[in-house]
Amino acid sequence: MEIVDIKIKDQFDQIHDAKAQLKQNLVEHENETLKLSQRIEHIIVDNEIILPTTELLFESEQNENIYRVVEE
Repeated sequence: MEIVDIKIKDQFDQIHDAKAQLKQNLVEHENETLKLSQRIEHIIVDNEIILPTTELLFESEQNENIYRVVEE
């Protein structure tokens, strides 16, 4: 289980620090590397574990924010 520090942006364009657990055993093709947002199993924001939606957004149940990963 690999956990990395990430930046996320909410629906109000505010940037927050978060942690992300990356998926294990992903298969990547030779010419295609997956984006960070595609490799995330879940994010952790203020001790809340948030799973991604099909659109790779993360919707909090505690504060009604919607986050997306800021790719660097």
